[in-house]
Amino acid sequence: MSGPPCPILLLDGGLGTTLESPPYNVKFSSATPLWSSHLLIDSPGTLLAAQSAFARAGADVLLTATYQASYNGFKATMSQQEKGSLKVEGTDSNEEMITDQPRSQYWQPAHAKMLLAVYLAREAFGLVKDNGENLHHGRAKLVALSLGAYGACMTPSQEYTGQYQPECFLESGRLEVWHLMRMKAWQDHRQTWNEVDLVAFETIPLREEIYAIRSAMTTSNASEALFGTPSKPWYISCVFPNDDLKLPDSTSIYGVVEAMLANDPTIEQGEYRRRSTPWGIGINCTKVSRLVPLIGAFENVIRRIEGEGRLSLEEKHEDSSAWLRGSPHSIWPWLVLCPDGTKNEEYNTSTQTWEIKEDGKTESVRSWDEEIFEIVKETKQRGLWPGILVGGCCRTSPDDIKRLRIRIDKFE
Repeated sequence: MSGPPCPILLLDGGLGTTLESPPYNVKFSSATPLWSSHLLIDSPGTLLAAQSAFARAGADVLLTATYQASYNGFKATMSQQEKGSLKVEGTDSNEEMITDQPRSQYWQPAHAKMLLAVYLAREAFGLVKDNGENLHHGRAKLVALSLGAYGACMTPSQEYTGQYQPECFLESGRLEVWHLMRMKAWQDHRQTWNEVDLVAFETIPLREEIYAIRSAMTTSNASEALFGTPSKPWYISCVFPNDDLKLPDSTSIYGVVEAMLANDPTIEQGEYRRRSTPWGIGINCTKVSRLVPLIGAFENVIRRIEGEGRLSLEEKHEDSSAWLRGSPHSIWPWLVLCPDGTKNEEYNTSTQTWEIKEDGKTESVRSWDEEIFEIVKETKQRGLWPGILVGGCCRTSPDDIKRLRIRIDKFE
């Protein structure tokens, strides 16, 4: 199955904010540092219902509820539950947090919950039926393993600021090891790993973390080849919280895309050394109004890197879903777009609440799905990307995804 030139696949929306809304009405706070992953402990049925709503809305790809999941996060939550308190302190400076090495009696139950997330996402597709007919007949039904930035697992979370403890990324290989060890929770369990179609590294705020993820995937792919474990397509999406269109660490778009895709020269020989290359790159948890200039800048940088002969080509994943192969006419990665659905709102990571921000700017009167569809349509028509994976982040609901599904189907 080769598919049409530049196919469009639809991701789900904001799982955490959907769970906060009716009919689920889940309350997240400092007592639930795992965010939506907390429901893997307390209410997997609620989690399944919310993910089924996105599948029913027409999502081709469901992200697992593991964005903030880590061994240490589960250990802290489970241990505090046993003590009758869920207050978690000092998580961000803990040595175990940096390596995410399982070292306690909570490892097995934590591991079981992390694996459960994959099966719930898979089951959500199976629950979508209408008059006995599966609504996803003829469509992709893909599960993406969601892995947030290191900062997403800190307390309070820091993926929007990139304010990590210096030792986490300045010391050689520490951040790489953390990402590698966390991913191995799923990778080393072959049955569960077979249920994962692609891996999503989301809301990355630092250029150094992009490099760390690519290095971690280089090690991971080498291990997969050695032990015969199927490798998975993977993507990196970054957050651009400000109008300067830079990462929270002030990295420019050129620096971002270069870190994602370029071969980097070794210091010793001055020759290009190959890091593992993502299947897709993109933008998430960013305002819709910033997408057009960001996409344009991404395209300009890729052209420049390609012209310099520095563009790393994506590894081939022979066992990957045919849905993820895209147009054979482009050597570029897929474009991933997951903007938020907020209107003059910002998330306060300290209070874990949404706050109205009066910045004097006029928000678009068009609906979220209309804005996103026009951006995707124009991007596809330029013919540069082999495929587009589009969905929503914070404040995007199953209804938003359903309306976007209808627009995409009419266009396709």
